Amino acid sequence: MALIDKASLLMVPSTYEAGTLYNVLPSGNRAPDSTDQNSGYDQTRADFTFDRGSNAAATRIGSDGLIEKYRENLYTESNNFSDSDWSPRAGTFAKGVTDPNGGTDAWSWTATNTDPYLYQAKNFTGVHCLSIYVKGVGSTIGEDFQIRVGTNTKDVALTGDWQRVQHFGVLSGSVNIGFEYGNPATPNDVVHIYAAQLEVGTIATDVLTSGATTAKAGVLIDLPRINYDANGENGSLLLEPSRQQLVPYSELFSTAVGWSPQVVGSSTANVILNYGISPDGYQNADRLQLALNGSSYADWVSVLSVASGTTYTYSVYAKSLSGNVDVKILGGTPTGNILKEITTEWTRLTHTFTATSTALYPRFLLEGGTSSSADILVFGAMLEAGSYATSYIPNHGTSSGVTRAADVCNGAGDASTFNDSEGVLYAEIKALSETGGNRYISLSDGTDSNRVILRFQDTDKVGCYVRSASGTDADITKTSASISSNFLKVAVKWKTNDVALWVNGVEVGTDSSFTTFNANVLDELNLTGTNGTSQYFHGNVKQVSVFDEALSDSELATLTTL
Repeated sequence: MALIDKASLLMVPSTYEAGTLYNVLPSGNRAPDSTDQNSGYDQTRADFTFDRGSNAAATRIGSDGLIEKYRENLYTESNNFSDSDWSPRAGTFAKGVTDPNGGTDAWSWTATNTDPYLYQAKNFTGVHCLSIYVKGVGSTIGEDFQIRVGTNTKDVALTGDWQRVQHFGVLSGSVNIGFEYGNPATPNDVVHIYAAQLEVGTIATDVLTSGATTAKAGVLIDLPRINYDANGENGSLLLEPSRQQLVPYSELFSTAVGWSPQVVGSSTANVILNYGISPDGYQNADRLQLALNGSSYADWVSVLSVASGTTYTYSVYAKSLSGNVDVKILGGTPTGNILKEITTEWTRLTHTFTATSTALYPRFLLEGGTSSSADILVFGAMLEAGSYATSYIPNHGTSSGVTRAADVCNGAGDASTFNDSEGVLYAEIKALSETGGNRYISLSDGTDSNRVILRFQDTDKVGCYVRSASGTDADITKTSASISSNFLKVAVKWKTNDVALWVNGVEVGTDSSFTTFNANVLDELNLTGTNGTSQYFHGNVKQVSVFDEALSDSELATLTTL
């Protein structure tokens, strides 16, 4: 018999939907699908329920190694230009034109006078990008096609080929967001249009076609995050605490939103927006060009409000365009800058500090004694209260900050899933930091009276705790070289007079005084403790499983060996 066949519950993060993380075992415990392939699926079999609140601030690293965000086309009926959601002025619309993909879903827009304009009225604040596919026809080739984001406009010359045109602006309040052509047009002029999209950010992302409601994709609300490394490998469930992103424009290093150059003498500092491909795969990384010319500094700086005495972590993605350079970056105060080397590969630079004033100066600084010039790409600035960096939270203009709620994954199994008299709780896990209090994975009856726990503890410790209503308990702790740098394979075995903790193929502690549980008390597996928010498991999870028998030493060695 294969070792895995002895498991009564197995979670390998692979199948999920908003609000649910499905377990591989018990047998048949899979998500139902639209083809009724899984029509025999028992909906009462307990998978993990998942919750992250109602916000859409979370991101993950996808299997392509790129940052994946929540995306939403804020237009409704985004490719149905005859719908009443659109407010056309001086134009008629007919569907059936060959679209950029070779289908027939594009539209012909015919001017009925000299001022054809098409828009939806929206009430938004912050950075938004508007895009559409457009093609000139006959006399309109060479004419201007205007994209209007509130009062911010951009003219693009029409060609006889499809092109996706786009423009971003910073919105505030109710505005008309749409398109115009001709300046002025001649009645009966025609353009072809396809797939309008309005979204937050400075760049148009992949097309999302909406209907009566907006279209959404990416890291949706309450979607469990399977997070990968930068190479698109080592996928694991990411569980993080709540954090607030305090940089109001995290992807726009513009003087229009609070960043500014500071130079001495003839030194220079310049920014070019949306210059390069960023870690999310789109051309929305900004280029900073800093050059010293016989003076003490040149920098690009923003000033944020912070609370004196609070510990913060600042982070930013950076990449050099001209070889490795040394830049003083991520300063906690005007004099608290840290020297960082920026390479030709995207790297997330982080700096943790305790604020000594109420102002933080995020800055990219060249001084005498560092590089004489720096030509770098930057993306995704983030400031959060906390002693370590969490996953990137986009913010496109919320001055009060954007909050990502904590990930909560609970409630797998029932009394029929687990064996109270003996068993093994196993997990392959990695912490987010060396510190952070108790972080629990627990099998219990929902109380402190009956529970089996695997936990990370301050500082760099991994351990187990087993307690039954009889009042006996077993508490074993192992100091690890690092609980946040590498995944650990950890298992706790329990039965009467035999509790053992195994870490990475080695038995690290035992207890021979434990009296096991009464029948039918263990009925839920949670990625937290039994004491609420103070015991959430924060970290990465590759696997959690429960075995309904106490495995042998050789089996436990096999199970936990890296």
